[in-house]
Amino acid sequence: MHRYEIEILKSLESGKELSLNELVEKSGVNRDGVLWALENLSQLGAVAVARKSSEEVHLTDEGKEYAKSHLPETELLQKAAKKNINVGTLSDARSRIGLQWAKAKQLIQIDSGIVKITQKGREALDRGIEEEYVLVKLGENPSLYPALLREKKQEIENLLRRKLIAVEKRNEIEGITITAKGKQMLSAETKHEAEIDALDRRMIASQGWRDKKFKRYDVSVHVEPEVPARMHPLRETINEVKAAYTNMGFHEASGPIVVPAFWNFDTLFTPQDHPAREAQDTFYLSNPAQLAIAEKGIVSKVKTQQEGAWHSDWLEKIAMQAVLRTQMTTVSIQELYNLPKYKDYRLPLKIFSIGRVFRNENVDYKHLTDFYQTDGIVIGENLTLANLFDTLIKIYSKSLGLKIRFKPAYFPFVEPGVEVQAYHKGRGEWMEMMGAGILRREITGIAKKNISVLAWGASVERLLLIKQPDIERLSDLYNNGIGWIRQR
Repeated sequence: MHRYEIEILKSLESGKELSLNELVEKSGVNRDGVLWALENLSQLGAVAVARKSSEEVHLTDEGKEYAKSHLPETELLQKAAKKNINVGTLSDARSRIGLQWAKAKQLIQIDSGIVKITQKGREALDRGIEEEYVLVKLGENPSLYPALLREKKQEIENLLRRKLIAVEKRNEIEGITITAKGKQMLSAETKHEAEIDALDRRMIASQGWRDKKFKRYDVSVHVEPEVPARMHPLRETINEVKAAYTNMGFHEASGPIVVPAFWNFDTLFTPQDHPAREAQDTFYLSNPAQLAIAEKGIVSKVKTQQEGAWHSDWLEKIAMQAVLRTQMTTVSIQELYNLPKYKDYRLPLKIFSIGRVFRNENVDYKHLTDFYQTDGIVIGENLTLANLFDTLIKIYSKSLGLKIRFKPAYFPFVEPGVEVQAYHKGRGEWMEMMGAGILRREITGIAKKNISVLAWGASVERLLLIKQPDIERLSDLYNNGIGWIRQR
């Protein structure tokens, strides 16, 4: 037998039942070792392990908040009892939750947009809502859970469904005793040396292990799970993308999140009356409302180019509007317009960036209002779409393992433009991954004559969504539960 098993049997030899903690203390074996040994000895019939199942209940953070005040539906009933409430005024999350549950419980009805209390609601307001009573009682004394479960089963189920309480099931060891077979095994073990379960330097040096019996290990025995450190999958993907770029000789660039509209729109050949600049697409700041543009020489060139192309006055005050950047191309274009900082650079020059961008759009399984975007440019001479395709295939197909294809598409600041699609195995469909193309001459001409620039931009979260089909929605990546990362 293993020495842990021997120590366990010796500790139980008197026949007295011991708890798990008592056995750990008396045997001198750590808790995991005791559990492992008990598993073996129990299977051999050497010990009898009495177990008990129990349930522990606790209030969630939301449940604690309501226990201190009232459930949202109670607050709604109290307000509706004093004055008429228009449904349109219930805009905050707590009020909407109260409206949902009060309506589901038939405590209110909506008449011409006005919340009206039903007879059932008045009765509930007078005597109190049962779920609230149960929630408060459990908050004061969790040990009341078994009794309340018998008396208020429906209310308990509602609280669980609303995630206001959580129940943990425990299977605990209540007591351990040695059996007759265990006493026989212990008696037999004392007549010969224990099996060797580990070699140490002394045994190896003296060759004391020769002619000894070695313990066989059962790798299927349950042990307490170890939780190793894990990197967030989004951070892993960002690192993979960076490695793919740097392995191909790209330089990494970065820039501020808040930029003048000049770098986000004007330098990218976007008219000042373009719909993309409107508030429903872009987040504008109120403090500061404007940002100065230091590069006056570039401002002058952009003004001349814009007025010549769009035949309308170009206003610097519009270009100075402070915005949350909507694309990482704002970084790429500044790198392009500041080529002299790359001393003794030789073409082609490859630059990439990764950072947060912000767009005021509807959230769905593949869209977020703020996300990580990676942007890349290659500055060279006489570059063509063939060079673009070759670069993207090497980065996204060969390095990142994606199956991609190209189709013609329109994007305002590239000509020609292409949409890059990747195959999503989980959904069995091709999904848009990025826009790409060759920057327009109106943009590159301001930086330097006779150069061509390949450009593309992709959402990092979208890449991860495509690479790992088990992620159903981009919002899953921002789940703050540590258990989600541990289970991956």
